[in-house]
Amino acid sequence: MSLEENARAYHKKGNNCSKAVYAAYADKLGLTPEEALKAAPAPRSVAGQCGALLAGKKVLEQLKPEAVEELDKKFIETYGHTECAKLIALHGLKKNCNDYVGNAAKWVEELLNE
Repeated sequence: MSLEENARAYHKKGNNCSKAVYAAYADKLGLTPEEALKAAPAPRSVAGQCGALLAGKKVLEQLKPEAVEELDKKFIETYGHTECAKLIALHGLKKNCNDYVGNAAKWVEELLNE
């Protein structure tokens, strides 16, 4: 299972966006999935940002800090904003949180492999 699929699966099991992305990277972070679920950043805890983005940035801060800004750019280029409330307002039913979760996990993987 890819990291994107893993993150989406965690989300579909009822974990919030942040926990889903962070838990998908547990192995790479040297954590158990349970530890990762507890260590994930709180959604909207930084300027109301999407939890999937916050978790992706936390992974990158630990594994490849120079790529954090690039993740912000990819998120904004794709969705137009980083704030959870504005994402909902902009996209309504066209996008759902599982898309944010999957893409954040995929982009982090791509950035780690560059």
